[in-house]
Amino acid sequence: MENFLCFDLGTTRIKSALIDYYGNIVYSSERKPKTYNDDNCIYQKPEEYYDIVLKEIQEIKKNHPLYFRNAGRFICSGQMAGILSIDKNWEVIIPWTYSIDTRANKYLDYIESKMASRIRNSSGGVPFMAAKMKWIKNEFPFEYKKSYKFINLTTYVAGRLAGMKGHEAFIDYSVLGMSGLADIINGRWNRNIIEDIDLCISKLPKIFPPFKEVGTIPKEKFGTKNDIKVLAGIGDQIAGFIGAGILKMGDLVDVAGTYTVLGYSTDRFIPDPDGRAISSIYSGIEDIYYQMAVVAIGGYLFKWFTEKFNYDAGSLDRIMETGDLYFIPHIGGRTTPPQPFYHGTLYGLKWDHNLDSIYISMLECLGFEYDLIYRRIKNLEGSMLDKKKKIKVIGGGNRNYIWNEIKSNILGFDYMIMEDTSFEILGNYLIARYGNNVRKGYRNLLRDNKISILKYIKPDKQRMKNYIEKKERYSKIVNRLGEIYRELG
Repeated sequence: MENFLCFDLGTTRIKSALIDYYGNIVYSSERKPKTYNDDNCIYQKPEEYYDIVLKEIQEIKKNHPLYFRNAGRFICSGQMAGILSIDKNWEVIIPWTYSIDTRANKYLDYIESKMASRIRNSSGGVPFMAAKMKWIKNEFPFEYKKSYKFINLTTYVAGRLAGMKGHEAFIDYSVLGMSGLADIINGRWNRNIIEDIDLCISKLPKIFPPFKEVGTIPKEKFGTKNDIKVLAGIGDQIAGFIGAGILKMGDLVDVAGTYTVLGYSTDRFIPDPDGRAISSIYSGIEDIYYQMAVVAIGGYLFKWFTEKFNYDAGSLDRIMETGDLYFIPHIGGRTTPPQPFYHGTLYGLKWDHNLDSIYISMLECLGFEYDLIYRRIKNLEGSMLDKKKKIKVIGGGNRNYIWNEIKSNILGFDYMIMEDTSFEILGNYLIARYGNNVRKGYRNLLRDNKISILKYIKPDKQRMKNYIEKKERYSKIVNRLGEIYRELG
């Protein structure tokens, strides 16, 4: 039976797996990629991601030679909002500048101010790719001219393994919502928007669904029985949604990861041109679309807080009252809606507050952001969402029970904490084996007990009442502060 090489190229972790035909994880590992901070620059080197993937493939071959010999497909998921560029020979010109790198923010703000609604109606989300390409063109004109194609991290790694050249460059549907340059309805680049931003359409790659074979790894390269088919791959958030079974109309998911994300499954493209809060993402799989919002870099924020202030989050065993304290979490700019000029803020700090208060307030305010996002999705989608009272939570922070209780009380949902696994990797497997029929694949995983719910957390009615006023107050504070930061920034 055919086995599958599945990789997830995350911001803070690279996950590697070999999965057999029936969905059993034969090999699994995690490695940390390196991030470079030079003055105001934050970037990662695609070549280092490739080297790690290559070493992991060799490790899989060493430890599981019989399974590896039957490896028939290779698929990557990975970061969605960054960009890199290559020349005609697949050599890197501009390294991976991802969403935390704010150097292109003034171009993002400019593009948003000029054509935000038009972009949302066409590509569905925040124009991160457009802003970074514009920034590179204006501030690194030599490198822009030398760049043959602008691609993402998964494309680079997969394409290099397959020995591709620049003219074969590709990108998958799921990341188009982050481009600002796509025509989602027609499955192509939007030439008019690209020309109005003064970019070059010839520098953009071909668009494919995630299960599309884009190349092969010759069997001689690693000693497999047959050539390995290289698939187009998919964005990491969407891979996680699929792996967690967010596949039916109305399914909800909370990704408590490096990026804190609220996702909702639907069957059509639903842009948000007025609110600019929700990204409408087409998975590239028939009839599976997502309403999605990156609330904040929640996991990154959590790591920053605990390390910067030497805070032990595990010492807290209950939710404490924070009064009128609000930890506004947008230290690197607000994503939803796009306000790149935003900064993190403590509002309402008093003498009796301490680090515990600030920590709980941080968790609460991330929950308040979820509430704002959910309300916006309801406005776009309609009354059907009123019936949805359950949400799956995945990601590295899904075992933070205090945070789950807070979010459950704020939203009024049953929180379903999923048994720990890599949902991005499972999503990759489902796409690689089942293509358009991932729903059938997920039912098979459930049948075989490969996915399960660890714990339910139900909202407390009294705490729900206590949060009603705080949610409204947070909405006013975060919006008024946005006006101040825009004016002063």
